[in-house]
Amino acid sequence: MRISLRLKTCIMILIIAAVLCAASITGTNIALTNIIKQQFINKAESMTSAISAIIDAPKVALIKEEILKIYNQTDEKDRVSNEDWGSEAHEAYLSLYSRVQEMPEYTQLQDWLRIILTEGKFLYVYVIMPDFEHERMVYVVDGSIEDCCMPGSFDPFTESDHAIIDHPYDGVPVDIVVTEEYGWTLALGMPILDENHQIIAYLCADSSMSEIMSIKDHYLLLIGAVLALLALITGFCGILAVNYFVIHPVNILSSASVEFCNENNNNEHHKFENLDIRSKDEIGDLASSMAQMEKDINLHVANLVKTANALIQSREKEAELAEAANIDPLTKVRNKRAFVTEEEHMDEEIKNGTAEFGVAVIDMNNLKTINDTYGHEKGDEAIRDLCNLICNTFKHSPVFRIGGDEFVVILRKFDLKYRDHLISDFYAASKLEEAIVPWRGMSAAIGYKVFDPQTDNKFSDVMKIADARMYEKKVQMKKDKGLPMRGGRE
Repeated sequence: MRISLRLKTCIMILIIAAVLCAASITGTNIALTNIIKQQFINKAESMTSAISAIIDAPKVALIKEEILKIYNQTDEKDRVSNEDWGSEAHEAYLSLYSRVQEMPEYTQLQDWLRIILTEGKFLYVYVIMPDFEHERMVYVVDGSIEDCCMPGSFDPFTESDHAIIDHPYDGVPVDIVVTEEYGWTLALGMPILDENHQIIAYLCADSSMSEIMSIKDHYLLLIGAVLALLALITGFCGILAVNYFVIHPVNILSSASVEFCNENNNNEHHKFENLDIRSKDEIGDLASSMAQMEKDINLHVANLVKTANALIQSREKEAELAEAANIDPLTKVRNKRAFVTEEEHMDEEIKNGTAEFGVAVIDMNNLKTINDTYGHEKGDEAIRDLCNLICNTFKHSPVFRIGGDEFVVILRKFDLKYRDHLISDFYAASKLEEAIVPWRGMSAAIGYKVFDPQTDNKFSDVMKIADARMYEKKVQMKKDKGLPMRGGRE
C-alpha cells in the first residue's frame, strides 16, 4: 500500500508529540512521586523518632522480658507465625501469652499507643523485637484497634528487615508498598533505648500515603490534559508548516522527475532548469542540484558506458590476481594462503555437522641433501616431481604446498575411502622413481588422520595429529635406512 509523504509526516509529527507528552507526564509523575515519598519518609522518621524517645522504655523492657520467657520455653515446632493467622495451632500458640495481656503495664502501654495512632493518624503503631536467629519479628505491643497482633505473635523478616542485623541503631528500614486493601503504605521503625543506650525493641509506625497520591494523580491528569492539548496544537501547526514548506515543493520536484523520465532519452532535458522553487533551504538546494544533474546527464552518458566497460575489465583483472595469489608459483598447486582459507571452510563444516574428510601431511625426506649435492635447481625439480606424484595419487582431493617441501592433502570421498591403498601406491611409485633418477629423490613421509566428530572439535585438531604421525613416519624411515636425524624435518 502506498503511503504519501504528507501522511507519513503527519503521523511522524503526531507520534513525536505523543512521545514527548508521554515522556513529560512520566517524568512529572516520577518526580512528584519521589518528592512525596521523601517528604513522607522525613515526616515519618521525625514522628517515629519522637515517639520512640518518649515511650515508657521500662514498661517495654518488662513486657519484652515476660514475652521472652514464654517464647524461649516454647519448642520451635510449636511456634506458629502470623502467616497461619486464625488457625487452631496459631490460636493455641497465642494462648500461651494470655498472662502478658493481663499485665497492667501491657494495657497501659497499648492504650498509650492507641492514642498516638489516633492523634498521629497512623494506620498502625506497634512495638516489635527481632529474633535474629530465626529471622523473624516478634510483636511486643500492638496499638491497633482492629486486627491487633497479640504479644508473642511473629512475622518472618521482610527483605528490608535484614538491614538491622548489620545496622541495628538505624532502625527498621523504610518500606513502601502498594496493596489493593490499604493502597500506598509507608512503614518504618526506630529503636527504643534504655538508660544505657542499649536497644530494647523497635517502635514501628505505618502511615497511609493514598490520599496524597490520589491528589497527585488528579493534578497529573490535569497536567496530562494540558500537555495533550498543547501537543495537538503544536502538531497541527507543524503539519501546516511541513505541508507548505516541504510537501508542496517536493510534489513539484516529483512531477518534474516523472516528466523527465518520460521524455525521449535522445533529447536534452530541461525540466528541472525551469522549475519555480525559490525556497532558500535544503529543498531549494535539491532543486538546484537536480537542475545541475540534468545538465550533467547529457554530458556524461557516453562517459558512463566507457567507465562501465573499464570497470568490467578491472573486475576481471582483480579476479585473476586473486586467483594467482592462491597458487604456488613453483608447483602450480594451491599455496599456504589458500590452505588458511580452506581451513576456515573446514571449521565451518565441522561446526555445521557436515564434515567428512581426512588430512594427509607429506614431507620430503632428503631435500637438503639434493640441494647440497645437485644444486637448488634440481631441488626445485624434485619438489615439482613430488607434487606431481601427490596429485596423480590423490586425484579427487585438493593439494596444498604449505612449506618448502611440505604438502597437505585434504582427503575427500574416493581418496578418503581408499586412503591406505593410495598411500601404498605412493610409496611404491616414489621408490621406483628414486631408483631410476636418484637426484629426483621423491622419498617422502606421509602421516594422516581421519576426522572424528567425537574427538575432533576443529580442523587444527586433525591437522596436528596427522603432522605428528608424519614426523613419526619420517623418523622410522630414517632408522630403516640407518640414517641419523639431524633435527628439524630434513
